[in-house]
Order: sequence, then structure tokens, then C-alpha cells
Amino acid sequence: MLHADAFIEVDQDITLRRLSRENAQEKFDLIVKNHDHLLPWLPWADFYHSIDDMYQYTDSQIKDFDNGKEFSYDIYYKDQLVGSVGIHDISEDNNRCELGYWLDQDATGKGIMTKAVAKITDYALHDIKFDRVAILAAVENEASIAVARRLNFTEEGILHSYITLPDRQHDVIAFSKTKE
Repeated sequence: MLHADAFIEVDQDITLRRLSRENAQEKFDLIVKNHDHLLPWLPWADFYHSIDDMYQYTDSQIKDFDNGKEFSYDIYYKDQLVGSVGIHDISEDNNRCELGYWLDQDATGKGIMTKAVAKITDYALHDIKFDRVAILAAVENEASIAVARRLNFTEEGILHSYITLPDRQHDVIAFSKTKE
């Protein structure tokens, strides 16, 4: 079974902290505040109607973390919750994973997500020891694509009608980074 650290320091201002029930209200409020910003790319933004929904999600993520199925982290910038990044869709048989991430709209443009994704990519490849890390982004999701490109992920191509988002089916660009 895979294991990951509960706390990862990115730099003096940015830390990644394992999801916890203690900040569920803060995270719920952040998602509600960013609903319109997140929804075009992350349909789950519509699933949180109450704090109980957030507790259920958090509990499932804690269980998945403990069982090595997913490693989700909250991103803190200067001790303020600003988003999340996670290692998802883990395939132990193929020694690979995908990354997912989102950021508070007010925190964009500061390099927070680029630094967080760089750190979690390095952590996935060198500490957890995956051979391959992927990022899949809707072709219209310029911010997510920009992060992958800034971090020199290899652009592998387009997967047509790959994800269903609130408005329709979307193509995604597949990016990857390997140990080589």
C-alpha cells in the first residue's frame, strides 16, 4: 500500500496539508465563494449544498488517504486556505497517477498553483516513486493548461469528448511527466 506525508512544505509561504475535518467549514465557504469560478471545469462545485456534504467528502478523502488510494491536500498560502491539489486516479499496477487542482480566484496570478503542482509532482515521482504523473485539462481551461506547460509537462495530445462538464462534452489535453 502506498503512503504519503500529511504535510508538505512548498516554500516559506506555501504548504500542503492533508485534508482534515477541522477546516471543513473554511473549505466549504471557499468553494461556495468560488462556485462560478470552479464550475466550468470542476462539476463537483455543484455538489456541496451544506457543511454535511463537505464533512462526508472530507471523511471519504481521509479514508482514501489512509488506504493509499488518493492523496488530497489543501493548499495554504501564508496560513490561509486557498485551494487544493491532489494525487488521484492512482494505478499501482502501472505505477502512475493523475493530478487535480483548483485555486481561489483571489489567489490566482501569484504562482501559488505552479509551485504547489511542481512540488506535488516531484513528491509523486521521487518520494512515492510513481513512474508517470499526468495532468488532464479541458482544452478551454487555459489556467490549468498554463500550469502544465510552465512545469514542462510533455503534451501528449488531445482526448476527444473525454469529460462531461456542465455545458457539454469536452476534449482534454493530456500532459505527462516521467522520471526520465
